[in-house]
Amino acid sequence: MARIFLLTATITFLSAQAMAQTGSCSAGIQDPPVFALVTGPVRVTFRDTVNALLSEPSVTIAGNEITVVQSEFETLVAPPVSCNSQSVLLGDLPSGSYTLTWKYQSLSRSPLETFPFAFTLQDASTCVPGLTIQPQSPAAGQPVSILYTATFRGFLQTPDVAIDGNQITIDQPAVIADPAFAGHVPCARGVVQFKALQVGYYMVTVRSNSGAPMSDGFVVSPAVRARAVRGH
Repeated sequence: MARIFLLTATITFLSAQAMAQTGSCSAGIQDPPVFALVTGPVRVTFRDTVNALLSEPSVTIAGNEITVVQSEFETLVAPPVSCNSQSVLLGDLPSGSYTLTWKYQSLSRSPLETFPFAFTLQDASTCVPGLTIQPQSPAAGQPVSILYTATFRGFLQTPDVAIDGNQITIDQPAVIADPAFAGHVPCARGVVQFKALQVGYYMVTVRSNSGAPMSDGFVVSPAVRARAVRGH
C-alpha cells in the first residue's frame, strides 16, 4: 500500500505578499521556471516568475509520486510581476526514481498551471564527482537537467541559480564531510532543471565555498520537425 503523508513548507505564513520575492527569477533575459534539488535530506526549490499572489506550498507524497500545490489568491488589482521562490523539505527519501508535480490552482481548486520534475536518488555507495548534462544533446522546448556531484562534501541547502545571457551560474554552499566509517566516501549531489532553454551554446559553472568550481558546456539545438509522409 502506498505510503501517503502531508508535509508543509517551513516558511511561516505571514501574508500572501510575503510568499514571493520581488523582481524576476533570473539575472538575464531568459527566465524559464527552474527546479533545484539537493540530497541528505532531500530539499527542492522552485522558482518561477509570476503575476499573482500565491499561498505557501503544501506537499503530498504517495510512494514515488510527489505533489506540491500553491493556491492563487484572487485580487481586484493585478499583482506586480514577482519571483515565486519556494523551498520544500522532503526528508530522507529512499533511493529510486521520483516524479514531482508542482501545481498552481485557484482557491476553488481549479487547475491553473502544472510543472513536472523527474529525479532519481542514487545509492549512496556510488559517487562519481563531476558535472553532467541530461540529455547530452537537448533540443529547444525540452527540459534540461544539470547534475553535479562532490566527494567528501555536504550540501546544506539548495543552490542559487542565475542565467546571464548564455552563462548559467550555480552557487552551491557546501561543507567538508568526514567519513562515517572506514571506506565510506561522503557524497553531495545536486540537480538543477530548466523547463526549457532557447537555442544556443551554454556555459555552466558550479561554484562552491568549499572546493574548486566545476564547468561544462552544451548546445541546445532547434527542435526537429517531423516530415509529412506523402501518400501514393
